[in-house]
Formats: sequence, structure tokens, C-alpha cells
Amino acid sequence: MKKILQIMLLCLLITILLPYLIVRFFPQKEEILPEPLTTISVYIAAEDRILEMDTGQYLKEVVSAEMPAQFHPEALKAQAVAARTYLTNRVNVARSTQPPAEHKGADICTNPTHCKAWICEADRKALWQEDKRDEYWKKISDAVDETAGVLITYENQPISAVFHSTSSGFTENAKDVWGGDVPYLVSVESKGEELSPRYRSERVLTEAEFKQIAEQTLNAPDWSKGLFSDIVRSDAGGILSISLGGIPVKGTDFRTMFELRSTNVTPVFENGTVTLSVTGFGHGVGMSQYGANYLASQGMGYVDILKTYYTGVCVG
Repeated sequence: MKKILQIMLLCLLITILLPYLIVRFFPQKEEILPEPLTTISVYIAAEDRILEMDTGQYLKEVVSAEMPAQFHPEALKAQAVAARTYLTNRVNVARSTQPPAEHKGADICTNPTHCKAWICEADRKALWQEDKRDEYWKKISDAVDETAGVLITYENQPISAVFHSTSSGFTENAKDVWGGDVPYLVSVESKGEELSPRYRSERVLTEAEFKQIAEQTLNAPDWSKGLFSDIVRSDAGGILSISLGGIPVKGTDFRTMFELRSTNVTPVFENGTVTLSVTGFGHGVGMSQYGANYLASQGMGYVDILKTYYTGVCVG
């Protein structure tokens, strides 16, 4: 009997004491995410001033500027989470190092070429027809509120959740647009893009106009070598490089030079006319907004939409 009691006592000590000793002297390393942002400073570029703003309100105003309120609620939720994650990523970087000059000392700015588009609630509502204002703002508010705190992470860190309007049917690799591999920003198929009103566009120029625009940037192109040649394309079909008058030009620079909606361009020269046929709208990296709306219309929830466009991420 005494032996049985000794065994029971030993088992009890092992059950209670051993876990305590492990936790006390060999603590597990914990992955710590950044604290949730409750307020941020925003540089209002159009007014050249900095405002302290509630983060939730700021996100609602970003979503209202970036995505049509008529979109499916799950697409709006995906946009809200992408915007929150992008904001968290940018603010963490800015606060831990040095804020970009464009921010004028603030956490984020409203210049869409540098950060994300933004429009204040009152101005946004004024652009909607009067009988839709409350309905549309509620949809956007619900999308932000119902995903409160949700972030997209890769290896336990908020990602750079970039997005664009419309892809060409496949999104672009980040390395093909900006250089440098980003494991969660790789080319994926994006269905339903042809339903976007921005899917196709075209610019038509005379030969003289084409040359004049190119010569504003290029140094002495040799047009005897052809208007354009040696086109190299990405996995998604965007132009990586193209020669204009024998001079190599990056696809992103070509897009800027001719004010095109994307780098997915098919140039044709016939009868003295250059036709630039464009597919998609935006840089093409990350989430396609019109693609997200199509997936939502097919019954996909916002979490799966985000995991479609950002490879290997966690959402929560």
C-alpha cells in the first residue's frame, strides 16, 4: 500500500511540477504582432496639412475612395482588410525607421501614387446620388467594422497588401514590376476580369505623334531600326522591356511615357498609325478589385478572396 502511495505521489509531482519547470525555465518563443492601430496621423496632400484620425474612419474613407460601393459586400470586406494590412505595414515601417518625405512627418499620406486614395466622408457622400448615400456608406462601414482587427500576414508579419483595379486575367509578379522577389505577390489567375469596364482600352497615335512622345524621354532614337521591337513579356503578359528606335525601355516606363492603363500592351503599326491596345488597369500586382468582386459574386468569402490573390498568407 505504501509503495502504491509513493507511486501516486510521484505521478502527481510529474503532472504538476514538470510542466511548471518547463514553462519557468524554458519559455516558448512567442511571435508578437504589432499593436492594433487606433489612431494615425495622415498627411492630407491636397490641403498640405496633417490630421490625427481614428483608424476605423480613415479606413472607411480609403475603401470608399478605392472601391465602388456597389460592389459585393465580401469584395468590400476584402478591400477593407487589404487596406488595413497595407496601412499597418506602412506605419510600422515608418515608425521604426524614418517616415518617407512624402508623408511630411505623418504616418501615411493621401497621395494615391505613393500610398492609397482617400476621400473624406462628406465629399464621398456628395458624389453619390442622394437616395443612395446612407445605403452605400453603411455597406462600407459594415465592411470595415465586421473585419475589425483582421490582417493578412506572412510569417507572422503584416504584408504589403497592394491592390489594383483590373488585371489582364493574370496578376503580375512583384519582381516584374518593382524588382525583388516577394513570395506572397506572385502571378495568379484572376477570373471575371473581362466584366470590368476598365478591362480594355486603346490609344491611337500617328507615327509622328508616337516619335514625338518617345523623343521627349529618349536620347536620339534611331527610327531606322523600327518604331518598336524586341518585346519581352512577363508571366502575366505585361511588357518587361521594349526597344523604341533601338533603345531598350522598361515596360513600366513605356506605360508612363504613353499614359497607358497598364503594361499589358499590344502595339501595332499600320498605314502610318500606331495602335496601342491595352488590357487591364493598374500595376497588376496583388488583389484585383474587379476580380475580387467577381469571385464574391460567385459565392467566395473575403478570406478566400484574399488567399487567392496573396499566396501563402494567413488571414485573421
